[in-house]
Amino acid sequence: MKLNRSARELLDRYLLAVKRELTGKQRVDIAAEIESYLLDLLEERFPETEEVTKPQIEEILQEMGAPRKVAAQYMPQRYLIGPRLFPVYFLVLKIATAVVVCALALSFTIISIIETSTAWLEVLNYFGAIWKTALSTAGSITIVFAIIERVSAGKEIKEIDELQEFKIHDLPELPAEEKEPSKIGTSIEIALGIIGLAFFTYINSTGGRLPHFFNPQTEMVLARVFTDSFLRYVPLILVLAGLEMTRNVMLLVQGYHSALTNWWQICTQGAHTVMMAFMLKSLPLITLDVFRMVGAADMDIAHLESLANTGIAIAIAVGMVITTIDTLRKVIREIRKPSA
Repeated sequence: MKLNRSARELLDRYLLAVKRELTGKQRVDIAAEIESYLLDLLEERFPETEEVTKPQIEEILQEMGAPRKVAAQYMPQRYLIGPRLFPVYFLVLKIATAVVVCALALSFTIISIIETSTAWLEVLNYFGAIWKTALSTAGSITIVFAIIERVSAGKEIKEIDELQEFKIHDLPELPAEEKEPSKIGTSIEIALGIIGLAFFTYINSTGGRLPHFFNPQTEMVLARVFTDSFLRYVPLILVLAGLEMTRNVMLLVQGYHSALTNWWQICTQGAHTVMMAFMLKSLPLITLDVFRMVGAADMDIAHLESLANTGIAIAIAVGMVITTIDTLRKVIREIRKPSA
């Protein structure tokens, strides 16, 4: 007995949802155990079926129940928050953390506009505030749920039971590496790569200058936008953009993710992270000479340049964190479940 393509994808999505609810080193083994049980159940239920279809696997999954409910059976006993409340607690914790980060980012942007200070100091203060506030938020939410756990012991909570209800369409999508590459999405990435190559080649040839018309009746002039510190990284940016575009062309031609394309992406992402780290040490990366050329005497151009480079520093720092996390996730996946 085998599963057709849509049935296999649905089963993988269910197992992925279960793994996301589990913690610890045994989450992969537990997911494999659940998968084996489901396949045995399918064989018992449909013994004469050569190929299991999506409706048949849906029937089995509905009987199994919500992924968080299945995962709760394998979770160790928690002293503060039990298996019944823990999925909801974890969901609230993630939402609250996202809200805190967004709120701090907004307040940090406003403060940066009002006050003048060193870019590095502002970035460090920003991440320090996130860490401190996230810890206090997590502690407060934990205390609230611990109280609910004690007060509601042995009682049914209707809202919690509704969250445990299983719906097929709520299952998470498979990672991009396990799905067939989108031809439209890959084509758009290739087109954007070509535009990026053309743009960085141009600014490299003009010494970091971009065309500007100060007056519709005057001729076009080139105004300096990027500093020499930034221009040092343009050749590396071109190389990495070319490598990524080549990878996308390969995906478009072969029509699937392979070990080569996945490790290719891991290496380019790692190179991007290293480059961003060096770029943080090379501030300032942009200049506002265009305002000096038009004689904007009433503007504090130095302050504006500091704000602009501070914003770039924050964006680079956040990008480094996101890229590092994504790269580590891809590395772990390729080690545990290598692509063909």
